[in-house]
Amino acid sequence: MSIMGTRPEIIKMSPLIPLLDEAFDHRILYTGQHYDYEMSEVFFREFGLRKPDHRIDILAEEVSEASPNKRLCFMFCGVKEGIRLERPDLCIVLGDTDSALVGGLAASALHVPLVHIEAGLRSLDMAMPEERNRIVLDNLSTLLFAPSTLASKNLRCEGIDRNVHVVGNTIVDVCLRFRSEASKLKSYEWYGLAPKEYMVVTIHRESNTRGETLCKIFRALMKLREIPMIIPIHPRTRQKLLEAGFWTAITEKSHIKIVKPMGYLEFLSLMLNSRMVLTDSGGIQEEAVTLKVPCLTLRENTERWETVQLRVNRLVGVKPEGILRGVRRSWGDEEWIKKVSNTGNPYGDGHASERIISKLRELSDFTKSLPPIGLSMSEKGRVTLSEVDGGLISNS
Repeated sequence: MSIMGTRPEIIKMSPLIPLLDEAFDHRILYTGQHYDYEMSEVFFREFGLRKPDHRIDILAEEVSEASPNKRLCFMFCGVKEGIRLERPDLCIVLGDTDSALVGGLAASALHVPLVHIEAGLRSLDMAMPEERNRIVLDNLSTLLFAPSTLASKNLRCEGIDRNVHVVGNTIVDVCLRFRSEASKLKSYEWYGLAPKEYMVVTIHRESNTRGETLCKIFRALMKLREIPMIIPIHPRTRQKLLEAGFWTAITEKSHIKIVKPMGYLEFLSLMLNSRMVLTDSGGIQEEAVTLKVPCLTLRENTERWETVQLRVNRLVGVKPEGILRGVRRSWGDEEWIKKVSNTGNPYGDGHASERIISKLRELSDFTKSLPPIGLSMSEKGRVTLSEVDGGLISNS
Protein backbone atom coordinates (compact mmCIF):
# COMPACT_ATOMS: atom_id res chain seq x y z
CA MET A 1 0.00 0.00 0.00
CA SER A 2 1.26 3.44 -0.99
CA ILE A 3 0.10 6.26 1.29
CA MET A 4 0.21 9.85 0.00
CA GLY A 5 -1.77 13.06 0.10
CA THR A 6 0.00 16.03 -1.47
CA ARG A 7 0.97 17.40 -4.89
CA PRO A 8 4.71 16.63 -4.48
CA GLU A 9 3.95 13.06 -3.43
CA ILE A 10 1.74 12.47 -6.48
CA ILE A 11 4.45 13.84 -8.78
CA LYS A 12 7.28 11.87 -7.21
CA MET A 13 5.25 8.65 -6.98
CA SER A 14 3.96 8.95 -10.57
CA PRO A 15 6.75 6.89 -12.21
CA LEU A 16 6.63 4.34 -9.40
CA ILE A 17 2.88 3.64 -9.20
CA PRO A 18 2.57 1.83 -12.58
CA LEU A 19 5.62 -0.28 -11.71
CA LEU A 20 4.17 -1.15 -8.30
CA ASP A 21 0.85 -2.07 -9.97
CA GLU A 22 2.67 -4.34 -12.39
CA ALA A 23 4.96 -6.01 -9.86
CA PHE A 24 2.67 -6.39 -6.83
CA ASP A 25 -0.91 -6.47 -5.64
CA HIS A 26 -0.79 -2.74 -4.98
CA ARG A 27 -3.21 -0.34 -3.28
CA ILE A 28 -3.17 3.48 -3.10
CA LEU A 29 -4.52 5.40 -0.12
CA TYR A 30 -4.93 9.17 -0.56
CA THR A 31 -5.10 11.13 2.70
CA GLY A 32 -6.67 14.29 1.23
CA GLN A 33 -4.04 16.59 2.77
CA HIS A 34 -4.11 18.53 -0.53
CA TYR A 35 -7.78 18.57 -1.46
CA ASP A 36 -7.93 21.47 -3.97
CA TYR A 37 -8.38 20.26 -7.56
CA GLU A 38 -5.33 22.29 -8.71
CA MET A 39 -3.19 20.68 -6.01
CA SER A 40 -4.34 17.05 -6.30
CA GLU A 41 -6.80 15.67 -8.85
CA VAL A 42 -5.24 17.50 -11.80
CA PHE A 43 -1.97 15.66 -11.22
CA PHE A 44 -3.59 12.21 -11.19
CA ARG A 45 -5.09 13.13 -14.58
CA GLU A 46 -1.92 14.69 -15.99
CA PHE A 47 0.24 11.67 -15.19
CA GLY A 48 -2.43 9.19 -16.29
CA LEU A 49 -2.58 7.58 -12.86
CA ARG A 50 -5.47 5.44 -11.76
CA LYS A 51 -7.75 6.63 -8.99
CA PRO A 52 -6.76 5.80 -5.40
CA ASP A 53 -8.33 2.70 -3.88
CA HIS A 54 -9.09 4.66 -0.70
CA ARG A 55 -9.56 8.39 -0.25
CA ILE A 56 -10.04 10.21 3.05
CA ASP A 57 -12.66 12.96 2.92
CA ILE A 58 -10.75 15.84 4.51
CA LEU A 59 -13.42 18.21 3.14
CA ALA A 60 -15.95 16.89 5.61
CA GLU A 61 -17.29 20.05 7.26
CA GLU A 62 -16.26 19.15 10.79
CA VAL A 63 -12.71 18.42 9.60
CA SER A 64 -12.00 21.17 7.04
CA GLU A 65 -12.75 23.84 9.64
CA ALA A 66 -10.86 22.08 12.44
CA SER A 67 -7.36 22.84 13.73
CA PRO A 68 -4.35 21.35 11.94
CA ASN A 69 -3.81 18.89 14.80
CA LYS A 70 -7.39 17.63 14.57
CA ARG A 71 -7.03 17.19 10.81
CA LEU A 72 -3.85 15.22 11.47
CA CYS A 73 -5.72 12.94 13.85
CA PHE A 74 -8.53 12.54 11.30
CA MET A 75 -6.02 11.51 8.63
CA PHE A 76 -4.35 9.08 11.04
CA CYS A 77 -7.64 7.36 11.86
CA GLY A 78 -8.54 7.13 8.17
CA VAL A 79 -5.16 5.69 7.20
CA LYS A 80 -5.29 3.21 10.06
CA GLU A 81 -8.72 2.03 8.93
CA GLY A 82 -7.49 1.66 5.35
CA ILE A 83 -4.56 -0.46 6.50
CA ARG A 84 -6.89 -2.60 8.62
CA LEU A 85 -9.14 -3.20 5.61
CA GLU A 86 -6.36 -4.09 3.16
CA ARG A 87 -3.89 -5.78 5.53
CA PRO A 88 -0.86 -5.02 3.32
CA ASP A 89 2.52 -6.72 3.66
CA LEU A 90 4.28 -3.37 3.27
CA CYS A 91 3.30 0.29 3.51
CA ILE A 92 5.18 2.87 1.41
CA VAL A 93 5.51 6.57 2.22
CA LEU A 94 7.56 9.28 0.55
CA GLY A 95 9.18 12.39 1.92
CA ASP A 96 8.33 14.41 5.00
CA THR A 97 4.68 15.51 4.77
CA ASP A 98 2.00 15.05 7.41
CA SER A 99 0.53 12.39 5.12
CA ALA A 100 3.79 10.46 5.24
CA LEU A 101 3.95 10.88 9.02
CA VAL A 102 0.45 9.54 9.68
CA GLY A 103 1.09 6.74 7.20
CA GLY A 104 4.21 5.74 9.09
CA LEU A 105 2.59 5.96 12.51
CA ALA A 106 -0.48 4.01 11.42
CA ALA A 107 1.59 1.28 9.75
CA SER A 108 3.79 0.88 12.80
CA ALA A 109 0.83 0.87 15.17
CA LEU A 110 -0.60 -2.05 13.18
CA HIS A 111 2.78 -3.83 12.91
CA VAL A 112 3.09 -3.43 9.15
CA PRO A 113 6.69 -2.96 7.89
CA LEU A 114 7.28 0.54 6.52
CA VAL A 115 9.20 1.60 3.41
CA HIS A 116 10.44 5.21 3.39
CA ILE A 117 11.38 6.77 0.05
CA GLU A 118 13.60 9.88 0.35
CA ALA A 119 15.08 8.64 3.62
CA GLY A 120 17.98 10.45 5.26
CA LEU A 121 17.38 14.05 4.16
CA ARG A 122 18.29 16.45 6.97
CA SER A 123 18.12 20.23 7.31
CA LEU A 124 19.55 20.06 10.86
CA ASP A 125 16.76 22.44 11.92
CA MET A 126 14.47 20.85 14.48
CA ALA A 127 12.14 23.86 14.38
CA MET A 128 10.91 22.55 11.00
CA PRO A 129 7.91 20.18 11.24
CA GLU A 130 9.25 18.42 8.13
CA GLU A 131 12.56 17.69 9.86
CA ARG A 132 10.79 16.08 12.80
CA ASN A 133 8.64 14.07 10.40
CA ARG A 134 11.75 12.81 8.54
CA ILE A 135 13.47 11.67 11.70
CA VAL A 136 10.39 9.86 13.01
CA LEU A 137 9.78 8.13 9.67
CA ASP A 138 13.38 7.00 9.27
CA ASN A 139 13.30 5.47 12.74
CA LEU A 140 9.98 3.74 12.04
CA SER A 141 11.07 2.25 8.72
CA THR A 142 12.09 -1.29 7.88
CA LEU A 143 13.39 -0.40 4.41
CA LEU A 144 14.95 2.98 3.63
CA PHE A 145 15.55 4.29 0.11
CA ALA A 146 17.99 7.21 0.23
CA PRO A 147 18.22 9.67 -2.69
CA SER A 148 21.97 10.32 -2.34
CA THR A 149 25.15 9.19 -0.63
CA LEU A 150 24.90 12.15 1.76
CA ALA A 151 21.42 11.05 2.85
CA SER A 152 22.78 7.56 3.49
CA LYS A 153 25.62 9.02 5.58
CA ASN A 154 23.09 11.03 7.61
CA LEU A 155 21.30 7.81 8.49
CA ARG A 156 24.53 6.09 9.53
CA CYS A 157 25.38 9.04 11.77
CA GLU A 158 22.06 8.44 13.56
CA GLY A 159 22.73 4.73 13.98
CA ILE A 160 20.45 3.61 11.13
CA ASP A 161 22.57 1.35 8.98
CA ARG A 162 20.38 -1.65 8.17
CA ASN A 163 18.35 -2.03 4.97
CA VAL A 164 19.43 1.37 3.61
CA HIS A 165 19.74 1.59 -0.19
CA VAL A 166 20.91 4.58 -2.26
CA VAL A 167 18.65 4.66 -5.33
CA GLY A 168 18.47 8.30 -6.43
CA ASN A 169 15.37 10.48 -6.40
CA THR A 170 12.22 9.71 -8.40
CA ILE A 171 11.80 13.41 -9.24
CA VAL A 172 14.77 13.00 -11.59
CA ASP A 173 12.85 10.21 -13.33
CA VAL A 174 9.90 12.56 -13.80
CA CYS A 175 11.94 15.57 -14.96
CA LEU A 176 13.92 13.65 -17.54
CA ARG A 177 10.82 11.87 -18.82
CA PHE A 178 8.95 15.14 -19.45
CA ARG A 179 11.84 17.46 -20.29
CA SER A 180 11.57 17.18 -24.08
CA GLU A 181 7.81 17.73 -24.07
CA ALA A 182 8.15 20.66 -21.66
CA SER A 183 10.78 22.33 -23.84
CA LYS A 184 8.38 22.32 -26.79
CA LEU A 185 5.47 23.76 -24.78
CA LYS A 186 6.99 27.25 -24.33
CA SER A 187 4.45 28.15 -21.65
CA TYR A 188 6.34 31.39 -20.91
CA GLU A 189 4.81 32.83 -24.09
CA TRP A 190 1.33 32.55 -22.53
CA TYR A 191 2.37 35.14 -19.95
CA GLY A 192 4.25 37.51 -22.26
CA LEU A 193 7.67 36.46 -20.95
CA ALA A 194 10.93 36.05 -22.86
CA PRO A 195 13.09 32.91 -22.42
CA LYS A 196 15.90 33.25 -19.86
CA GLU A 197 14.67 36.73 -18.97
CA TYR A 198 12.39 35.94 -16.03
CA MET A 199 12.48 34.27 -12.62
CA VAL A 200 10.05 31.63 -11.35
CA VAL A 201 9.09 32.14 -7.69
CA THR A 202 7.32 29.67 -5.37
CA ILE A 203 6.53 30.25 -1.69
CA HIS A 204 4.51 27.78 0.34
CA ARG A 205 6.47 26.60 3.39
CA GLU A 206 4.65 27.10 6.68
CA SER A 207 7.46 29.12 8.26
CA ASN A 208 7.51 31.48 5.25
CA THR A 209 3.75 32.03 5.13
CA ARG A 210 3.48 33.40 8.66
CA GLY A 211 2.23 37.00 8.61
CA GLU A 212 5.24 39.27 8.97
CA THR A 213 7.74 36.87 7.37
CA LEU A 214 5.57 36.54 4.27
CA CYS A 215 5.09 40.30 4.01
CA LYS A 216 8.84 40.90 4.30
CA ILE A 217 9.54 38.43 1.51
CA PHE A 218 7.03 40.10 -0.79
CA ARG A 219 8.29 43.59 0.09
CA ALA A 220 11.68 42.48 -1.19
CA LEU A 221 10.15 41.01 -4.37
CA MET A 222 8.27 44.25 -5.00
CA LYS A 223 11.58 46.16 -4.94
CA LEU A 224 13.14 43.93 -7.61
CA ARG A 225 11.48 45.96 -10.39
CA GLU A 226 14.22 45.16 -12.90
CA ILE A 227 13.49 41.41 -12.75
CA PRO A 228 10.31 39.98 -14.35
CA MET A 229 8.94 37.19 -12.19
CA ILE A 230 6.06 34.76 -12.30
CA ILE A 231 4.54 33.27 -9.14
CA PRO A 232 2.21 30.25 -9.32
CA ILE A 233 0.49 31.01 -6.02
CA HIS A 234 -0.07 28.32 -3.42
CA PRO A 235 -3.61 28.49 -1.89
CA ARG A 236 -2.20 28.97 1.62
CA THR A 237 0.11 31.76 0.47
CA ARG A 238 -2.73 33.55 -1.29
CA GLN A 239 -4.95 33.30 1.78
CA LYS A 240 -2.23 34.63 4.08
CA LEU A 241 -1.56 37.58 1.77
CA LEU A 242 -5.28 38.41 1.70
CA GLU A 243 -5.47 38.21 5.50
CA ALA A 244 -2.46 40.53 5.78
CA GLY A 245 -4.08 43.06 3.43
CA PHE A 246 -1.11 42.73 1.09
CA TRP A 247 -2.72 41.14 -1.96
CA THR A 248 -3.71 44.29 -3.88
CA ALA A 249 -0.30 45.94 -3.47
CA ILE A 250 1.44 42.89 -4.96
CA THR A 251 -0.91 42.33 -7.88
CA GLU A 252 -0.49 45.97 -8.93
CA LYS A 253 3.24 45.51 -9.54
CA SER A 254 3.89 45.21 -13.28
CA HIS A 255 7.03 43.06 -12.94
CA ILE A 256 5.19 40.43 -10.86
CA LYS A 257 2.75 38.01 -12.50
CA ILE A 258 0.73 36.00 -10.00
CA VAL A 259 -1.02 33.01 -11.54
CA LYS A 260 -3.06 30.05 -10.31
CA PRO A 261 -1.37 26.73 -9.47
CA MET A 262 -0.58 24.99 -12.76
CA GLY A 263 -0.12 21.51 -14.11
CA TYR A 264 3.27 19.87 -13.92
CA LEU A 265 4.18 20.06 -17.59
CA GLU A 266 3.34 23.77 -17.77
CA PHE A 267 5.36 24.47 -14.62
CA LEU A 268 8.30 22.38 -15.87
CA SER A 269 8.28 24.37 -19.11
CA LEU A 270 8.28 27.65 -17.19
CA MET A 271 11.17 26.54 -15.00
CA LEU A 272 13.18 25.09 -17.89
CA ASN A 273 13.06 28.39 -19.80
CA SER A 274 13.64 30.67 -16.80
CA ARG A 275 16.91 32.39 -15.94
CA MET A 276 16.64 31.06 -12.39
CA VAL A 277 14.17 30.02 -9.70
CA LEU A 278 13.56 31.48 -6.25
CA THR A 279 11.86 28.97 -3.98
CA ASP A 280 11.39 27.51 -0.51
CA SER A 281 10.47 24.09 -1.93
CA GLY A 282 12.75 21.12 -1.46
CA GLY A 283 11.39 19.40 -4.54
CA ILE A 284 12.03 22.39 -6.78
CA GLN A 285 15.65 22.50 -5.58
CA GLU A 286 15.94 18.93 -6.91
CA GLU A 287 14.15 19.77 -10.16
CA ALA A 288 16.37 22.81 -10.71
CA VAL A 289 19.63 20.85 -10.52
CA THR A 290 18.12 18.21 -12.80
CA LEU A 291 17.11 20.82 -15.39
CA LYS A 292 20.40 22.72 -14.85
CA VAL A 293 18.57 25.88 -13.81
CA PRO A 294 20.20 28.11 -11.15
CA CYS A 295 18.33 28.02 -7.83
CA LEU A 296 18.00 30.55 -5.01
CA THR A 297 16.43 29.21 -1.83
CA LEU A 298 14.28 31.32 0.49
CA ARG A 299 15.52 29.62 3.63
CA GLU A 300 18.42 29.73 6.06
CA ASN A 301 19.01 26.00 5.60
CA THR A 302 18.03 23.13 3.34
CA GLU A 303 17.78 19.35 3.44
CA ARG A 304 19.21 19.34 -0.11
CA TRP A 305 22.74 20.24 0.98
CA GLU A 306 24.21 18.48 -2.06
CA THR A 307 22.97 21.33 -4.25
CA VAL A 308 24.66 23.91 -2.02
CA GLN A 309 27.92 21.93 -1.95
CA LEU A 310 27.87 21.77 -5.76
CA ARG A 311 27.23 25.54 -5.85
CA VAL A 312 24.14 25.27 -8.00
CA ASN A 313 21.89 26.49 -5.17
CA ARG A 314 22.38 29.60 -3.04
CA LEU A 315 20.61 30.17 0.27
CA VAL A 316 19.36 33.77 0.38
CA GLY A 317 17.37 33.51 3.64
CA VAL A 318 14.10 35.32 4.30
CA LYS A 319 15.30 38.77 5.36
CA PRO A 320 14.59 41.47 2.75
CA GLU A 321 18.20 42.69 2.56
CA GLY A 322 19.49 39.13 2.02
CA ILE A 323 16.90 38.42 -0.67
CA LEU A 324 17.63 41.66 -2.53
CA ARG A 325 21.39 41.19 -2.34
CA GLY A 326 21.27 37.50 -3.26
CA VAL A 327 18.87 37.86 -6.19
CA ARG A 328 20.57 40.89 -7.73
CA ARG A 329 24.05 39.38 -7.40
CA SER A 330 22.92 36.08 -8.94
CA TRP A 331 20.85 37.62 -11.74
CA GLY A 332 23.94 39.19 -13.26
CA ASP A 333 26.36 36.36 -12.46
CA GLU A 334 26.92 34.87 -15.92
CA GLU A 335 29.83 32.74 -14.71
CA TRP A 336 27.63 31.08 -12.06
CA ILE A 337 24.78 30.49 -14.51
CA LYS A 338 27.22 28.81 -16.91
CA LYS A 339 28.66 26.67 -14.12
CA VAL A 340 25.17 25.43 -13.18
CA SER A 341 24.55 24.33 -16.75
CA ASN A 342 27.65 22.11 -16.62
CA THR A 343 27.13 20.48 -13.21
CA GLY A 344 26.12 16.86 -12.69
CA ASN A 345 23.13 15.66 -10.72
CA PRO A 346 23.65 14.29 -7.18
CA TYR A 347 20.18 12.67 -7.22
CA GLY A 348 20.74 10.04 -9.87
CA ASP A 349 20.28 9.25 -13.53
CA GLY A 350 16.50 8.96 -13.87
CA HIS A 351 16.16 5.29 -12.93
CA ALA A 352 15.36 5.54 -9.22
CA SER A 353 11.91 3.97 -9.67
CA GLU A 354 13.33 0.86 -11.34
CA ARG A 355 15.92 0.49 -8.58
CA ILE A 356 13.23 0.73 -5.91
CA ILE A 357 11.10 -1.92 -7.60
CA SER A 358 14.13 -4.18 -8.05
CA LYS A 359 14.98 -3.94 -4.35
CA LEU A 360 11.37 -4.49 -3.31
CA ARG A 361 11.21 -7.62 -5.47
CA GLU A 362 14.54 -8.82 -4.10
CA LEU A 363 13.64 -8.16 -0.48
CA SER A 364 9.89 -8.85 -0.44
CA ASP A 365 10.21 -12.40 0.89
CA PHE A 366 12.84 -11.28 3.37
CA THR A 367 10.76 -8.40 4.74
CA LYS A 368 7.73 -10.61 5.29
CA SER A 369 9.77 -12.56 7.83
CA LEU A 370 10.98 -9.44 9.66
CA PRO A 371 9.32 -8.17 12.82
CA PRO A 372 8.36 -4.50 12.39
CA ILE A 373 11.21 -2.36 13.65
CA GLY A 374 9.04 0.59 14.68
CA LEU A 375 10.95 2.80 17.08
CA SER A 376 12.62 -0.21 18.65
CA MET A 377 16.30 -0.96 18.21
CA SER A 378 17.04 -2.43 21.59
CA GLU A 379 20.77 -2.74 21.00
CA LYS A 380 20.85 1.06 20.69
CA GLY A 381 18.73 1.61 23.76
CA ARG A 382 15.60 2.91 22.02
CA VAL A 383 12.12 2.46 23.39
CA THR A 384 9.50 0.42 21.54
CA LEU A 385 6.66 2.04 19.63
CA SER A 386 4.10 0.35 21.88
CA GLU A 387 5.47 2.25 24.85
CA VAL A 388 4.96 5.67 23.27
CA ASP A 389 2.26 5.17 20.62
CA GLY A 390 -0.63 6.33 22.80
CA GLY A 391 1.31 9.42 23.88
CA LEU A 392 2.21 10.37 20.32
CA ILE A 393 -1.37 10.22 19.12
CA SER A 394 -2.98 11.90 22.11
CA ASN A 395 -0.47 14.74 21.88
CA SER A 396 -1.50 15.27 18.24
